[in-house]
Amino acid sequence: MTCTTRLFSLIGLFCLSTIPASAHLWRGCADDSPAASAVKTRGDVRAFVECAAQFLEEVGPEEARHAFNEDGPWKHGQIYVFVDGLAKSGLESMTFVYPPDPAREGQVWGAFIDDFGTDLFYEAYRMMQLVDAGWLYYSILNPATGVASLKASYAIEIDWDGHPAVIGAGIYEPDLPSTCRSEEVSANGLGDNPSPESLAAVVRCAAMMLESGGYSALDQLEHGSRWSDGVNYVFVMDLMGNQLATGNPVRVNGNALHEWRRAGRPDRFGGRDMVSMADAFGEAYVYYDAYHPRTGAEQGKVGFLKRVVANGVPLIVGSGYFSPRDQSSARMSCADRRVTAGAVRSREQIQAFVQCAAEYATDHGTAEARRAFNEEEVWKHRDIYVFVDEVQPSGADALTYVFPPDPSREGSLWGTSIDGFGTDYYFELHRLLSVVDSGWIYYAFTNPATGIWQPKSSYVMEIDWNGARAAIGAGFYSTDLPGTCEPGVVNAAHLEEDPHETALQAFVRCAALAVEASGLFGGRSLETDPRWNHHSIYPFVIDEADGTVLFSSNPVSFRLSGRLEELFDGRDMVEATATFGETFWYYMSTNPETGEVGAKTSFVKRVVAHGMPLLVGAGFYPPHHHDE
Repeated sequence: MTCTTRLFSLIGLFCLSTIPASAHLWRGCADDSPAASAVKTRGDVRAFVECAAQFLEEVGPEEARHAFNEDGPWKHGQIYVFVDGLAKSGLESMTFVYPPDPAREGQVWGAFIDDFGTDLFYEAYRMMQLVDAGWLYYSILNPATGVASLKASYAIEIDWDGHPAVIGAGIYEPDLPSTCRSEEVSANGLGDNPSPESLAAVVRCAAMMLESGGYSALDQLEHGSRWSDGVNYVFVMDLMGNQLATGNPVRVNGNALHEWRRAGRPDRFGGRDMVSMADAFGEAYVYYDAYHPRTGAEQGKVGFLKRVVANGVPLIVGSGYFSPRDQSSARMSCADRRVTAGAVRSREQIQAFVQCAAEYATDHGTAEARRAFNEEEVWKHRDIYVFVDEVQPSGADALTYVFPPDPSREGSLWGTSIDGFGTDYYFELHRLLSVVDSGWIYYAFTNPATGIWQPKSSYVMEIDWNGARAAIGAGFYSTDLPGTCEPGVVNAAHLEEDPHETALQAFVRCAALAVEASGLFGGRSLETDPRWNHHSIYPFVIDEADGTVLFSSNPVSFRLSGRLEELFDGRDMVEATATFGETFWYYMSTNPETGEVGAKTSFVKRVVAHGMPLLVGAGFYPPHHHDE
């Protein structure tokens, strides 16, 4: 077997052929308890709803209804908890909790035919016949804007004072394939609200425009007022670092940008290859000093880079904003979001985990923090742990203060550690914390759960450690990045052996990358490659335009033509996936391993391959959730 992944060939790593699939599953509300103000992603929504369901079970319907309606941990802006009766139609479903308009509570909602062709309340009812909890996709009034917006909600089946019901919450995302409205996402808006979230939305929306329009979209990205507003603008590079477009009035198109490649000016990123980093990780925040044209001085800048494939060519889309050195006022506290090591199942949760660790060290002192980080499961679970390092320009001078995988290293110098992007990890850590007081660092490191080097995204914060300048952090090993997706890690056999949503998402995202890179040729390989097909696990590819199944190793799949309405009682999940980018599907299907019809949970992702929008998906057959 040979390693072909770009990042691993850069670092000279071993093939990952024997790594078991790892699951970072929710272990209880006490492990991951976000307040409404801390809900930023779909992963946050799920944890938030699970906590709300546990709170309801503990205090009962009356007290829960009162708490859910009050501004505070359960209600903030557009984030709130709802509870609805489980019925076949909104004409029959009683509204038990609805904070945007409590006057609705105690009444039936009324008919609610959503954007995808069916009564939303029927969809919730249909879904709960198959699973105990899942995702709903629809459009509803956003109380923060007063405008109907697309919403992805997670819902759990519950008992509400003797009535079957669902408890849920959702999120309105501005950077979906069918949103990205100019009034919500623009360079001007980024200037008015410079934050990591608004920056990522601008770049993701620009990337989708480039993905759909190909090179013809470059002119609009460069000259359109939406994408360029003074010091905030979008730029596009190829993987050689050559600039293809920029909204910066000073344009050097066709030339390699001096700051992004290792061969260029070393003072911007210390020789670090930022283009290869963005290519390997898919999305990455970057931090650097840049000339501010309005002040005439160098100032810290936060950038965001995203890999996209346009006209079959991988490109990097980016943007950035000038940031003040101290961002502590904008940072959430552990009171807003408490996360323990066992609850971390995504990169997004790492930031809250590190914030809690930093507060623990400050409140309890370094000696107690070191003990706790090394011994307590709250801070250490499989490949999730807290580390603390001295901030120095090189590992040759940086002391290791906390390192749970090998405590014998603590108190000693780490030594020079050159990563796959051309710099000493400690130099990059020092450079990053010289620009901002917290942020993301990308590198490769030995995963203690597997013993093999893997790409790692870590969030770090500067803290005082016994009078020394130090960084506290934690990281996440993703298996579904453009630079990972190793066959030995993500494959059908592993998914069938351990079927859960996190593994399913990684499987589909890696399959989607293969289709994105090779187009319909990639889809054909999904039908025959044993990596993607094992007993009941197989991927499928659907033409977004007409819902036709183009590729699948299960012959039954090809009978489901058109918009697949027969699977969802008239609901158009093809359109829902095209709208939301990624969706879970819940339906009845024939298991090719057993020949029996059973409930199936699938995850489906939209990609554009050589200009053709496609849906790539796969699923597993969980045990039926109702008691026999």
